[in-house]
Amino acid sequence: MTDTPATQPRPSPPPLVSATDPQTSVSTPVEAKARLRVEPNDIFLRDAINRAWLMRGVNLSGCCKFPKYPVPVPSHVGGDAFLKRRNQRDDSTTIEASTGNRNKDDIGQHEQRNESDNPTTTTEAAAVRAEPTADDLISFVGRPFELEEADEHLARLRHWGFRMIRWVVTWEAVEHQGPGRYDEDFLDYTVKALLKAKEYGFKVMIDFHQDVWSRFSGGSGAPLWTFYAAGLDPHNFAATGAAVVHNTLQDNEPLLRMVWLTNYYKLACASMFTLFYAGKILAPKCMFDQGVNIQDYLQSHFLGAIQALVDRIHECKDAEGAPLLEDHVVLGYDSWNEPSNGWIGLGRLDMLPDQHDMRQGDMPTPLQSLMLGEGLVVEDVATYKLELVGPVKSGSRTINPSAHLSSHGRPTKAWLSPELRDELDRQYGIRRDPGFPKAGECLWAQHGVWSIKERKILQQDYFARGPESSLPTAQQRDLIQWVPDHWLPFARRVTEIVRKVHPTAILFLEPPVYVPPPDLTHLTSKSDKASDDELITNMVYAPHHYDDLVLLTKRYLGWINIDLLGLSRGRHKNLFRSIVLGKKATETLFGKQIGEIQKECYERLGKRPVLIGETGLHFDVGLDKARQAGSIKRNDSTSTNISKVTQTTPPAATSKQFQQAFDNILNGLDKTMAHYTLWNYTIGNDASFGDGWNGENLSLYCSNSAYVERKDGHKLDRGGRAIEQFCRPYPIATVGQPTEISFDRHKKVFKLRTKFGIEEYQAAVKDTDAAMTEVYVPAYHFPGGPKNFAVTLSDGLWEWKTEQQILLWVYSKNSDIPDHWIEIRKRRR
Repeated sequence: MTDTPATQPRPSPPPLVSATDPQTSVSTPVEAKARLRVEPNDIFLRDAINRAWLMRGVNLSGCCKFPKYPVPVPSHVGGDAFLKRRNQRDDSTTIEASTGNRNKDDIGQHEQRNESDNPTTTTEAAAVRAEPTADDLISFVGRPFELEEADEHLARLRHWGFRMIRWVVTWEAVEHQGPGRYDEDFLDYTVKALLKAKEYGFKVMIDFHQDVWSRFSGGSGAPLWTFYAAGLDPHNFAATGAAVVHNTLQDNEPLLRMVWLTNYYKLACASMFTLFYAGKILAPKCMFDQGVNIQDYLQSHFLGAIQALVDRIHECKDAEGAPLLEDHVVLGYDSWNEPSNGWIGLGRLDMLPDQHDMRQGDMPTPLQSLMLGEGLVVEDVATYKLELVGPVKSGSRTINPSAHLSSHGRPTKAWLSPELRDELDRQYGIRRDPGFPKAGECLWAQHGVWSIKERKILQQDYFARGPESSLPTAQQRDLIQWVPDHWLPFARRVTEIVRKVHPTAILFLEPPVYVPPPDLTHLTSKSDKASDDELITNMVYAPHHYDDLVLLTKRYLGWINIDLLGLSRGRHKNLFRSIVLGKKATETLFGKQIGEIQKECYERLGKRPVLIGETGLHFDVGLDKARQAGSIKRNDSTSTNISKVTQTTPPAATSKQFQQAFDNILNGLDKTMAHYTLWNYTIGNDASFGDGWNGENLSLYCSNSAYVERKDGHKLDRGGRAIEQFCRPYPIATVGQPTEISFDRHKKVFKLRTKFGIEEYQAAVKDTDAAMTEVYVPAYHFPGGPKNFAVTLSDGLWEWKTEQQILLWVYSKNSDIPDHWIEIRKRRR
């Protein structure tokens, strides 16, 4: 399905559609009512009858990163739809037209409800607020799908064997209109969409998603007004190099592959994460009314948005007051997607830190970023390009933000002018302390980090140790420890807010990328131990992991790769030493890395389920550049040209390179028996712009209806990509626990081994239902049911459920063997 055309207003949400629609019918399974839990020293989730669940799922969806109304704004769409130009200030007519079917009276009612219910907004409620601008009057209703489309997409995901959904929600989707102003329509829509997921038996983890802080710094997540609170001006990020944003590229300017990742190190994103996690230490002057530091200001609003969604899900109950979504559907919540330390911990500002290893395009040092943000000419800014073995320096250049003059004739800066900041403060009800750093000038310079006049660093280790103190030497100041002292406390706050409302919620703890989990098994402080006992109880470790070299270069040669995980853990001294050579070594590298991630979890967090929250691959890996998503330049991205390209460009079949690399990922996940949710399923994916976000093209589904992998396939397979690879047999729920899983997609042979303690076994087999293992066996690989495949068992009986594609396996009641196995093999014709 494609997005609603830009000329149409947002429709009112339709009544819920029954899942028994004959076009998309899928029987509602019994497990839809079952709560899953995490038990100590158990790597699987357990249901009410103590079966081990292996979670296989998908992220829904990449399109949730950008709004849908009043017009869809994927990253290749620029102009006023993305960020309104300042010389076109909004009047009441423009504002009203931008809201779709929501009028200003509705907005006022929602604001009143939010301010009375949320204690963090009382200060702002007292301030005089102007009407929201068109930049704020957007809507994420319809993300990930319109409700009338839900049955088609949820039925497809269920048909492909998925039982888990990582449900993508951004802070911006909830609180885009301003501090404390929640989008009630979006919260209501999300509940209705989750109820649809319930009809199909899905288990859901809510993912609070971000990439490089916000859409306006090249990613997704935080609302626009957070930059204004920090004094930053997104209109000038492109000119000052504060962020590379696809939406603001100039005509004919190509999008560099995966360049969005470099924004983590640049002024806009790095400043926001630094302020969010460590503002009280590193930006003590950034104070708001009533003595609130910017760290607490930002965190309290984000946590308020989280609580608004948690509350709305909690309020969804039946006539008897029993929850309809909690536990039955929504298992729990992610701590925050791919958090970043910003500049916290950097020991030097005049060089590119080693940990800034993703380099593409302009790569200014932190000092150069600060200077560019101030509108200064900066020479010798390093430039990089992606080669076969990763980023390689290609040269350097001079950047002159002052070549771009503002409407007032002043040099272009990344910082809001005094007049504009005052206007926006009135707009959003922001009340700053008189000592807040002055507008129009770098707040880090005003904290003594560097001198604008002298263009030099004043305190090299500022972000590593904090401001200079009265101690005689800088060496006596303690290093700032971001993970234990800043990231972990915030994860605890998320847990506290969620479990205050939903006590049985699972926490899906997601660490920073390439950072090992915190060691919570050897705590000595009683206070830390008490708080972390709550954290690790009913917790799943949910890191991300990709084959990064293939992801970055969109190439897989089969004989060379890079062990970036080993490099990040210090096993390799440099990038060159992390190179992996040989066909066998590259094929098994991903699985070995997943095993290492699991081992780290068991050692630091205790033995528990490890769910790889994101993994996947660009579907255009190995294709020539002209056929890769995002290859169209900005001046081709008009609505007319987009439509023309989408309709005339046939979706490309996956290359042999893709197939080999994707097999490595999926086989590695099978071998380690890791839980996972693939990234991703995007309803609007097309051949021209992929997922619609920064040239990425990882969606399992392509909206071009001509995309059919196999003519004799099921109707729900239409639009699916690489179904033969990701649609795999696996044990959904196992009596005892699985010990080995393997699937040869070429020979069509699936093998499963399980084990069960004798006493547990004897207790379970007294009840046939309790001794029933459910195995998903996709018709895509084994069409026609048992007449076309043979089943061999160690013991017991099996039964086939055609519609559900489920094989039920019951152990023999007369057997006392602890180990069991089953093999499913396609019959030869």
